[in-house]
Amino acid sequence: MNVQSLTVRHHRLLFVNRYLPRTSRHCYSSTPRGWRKYTEQFKNKPGSYITTFAILHELTAIVPFPFIYYGLSWSDLRLPVPEQAIHQGNRIVNKVRVRNGFEALEPDNRAMVHLATTYAIVKILVPLRIGASVAMTPMIAEKWVGPLMASLGTLMKKFKPS
Repeated sequence: MNVQSLTVRHHRLLFVNRYLPRTSRHCYSSTPRGWRKYTEQFKNKPGSYITTFAILHELTAIVPFPFIYYGLSWSDLRLPVPEQAIHQGNRIVNKVRVRNGFEALEPDNRAMVHLATTYAIVKILVPLRIGASVAMTPMIAEKWVGPLMASLGTLMKKFKPS
């Protein structure tokens, strides 16, 4: 191989975009206009976006849990669960509670019914939680996670052992 062919080959590798079909060059052309900025940001920092989405998805599950539970506890809503099932469930739960040093529940306590109902409601809300997480991810990733990771990187470089 001579120098001329290496130069041409190197040039083609650097400017590979020119040799690709137009559809491959503009991989985000099918993305709606309002989302193109976010797809470019995601392309540049996929780790922070994926991490932000995962954190937001979990937060949208954890944050409403106590509100739903206490809403069910304080309301007069009585879910149609047989009393025998409640007594048997509380008997099993009481064994675990007493073994771990907590006081036992009364046989007719509906706390476990409220917990199971709260869990089911949070699971039913998964499509809304995913939508909210997707909508909030770009802003949180750019405003909070990006600067936090940059400052942590600076801090790590500052205290790097020599």
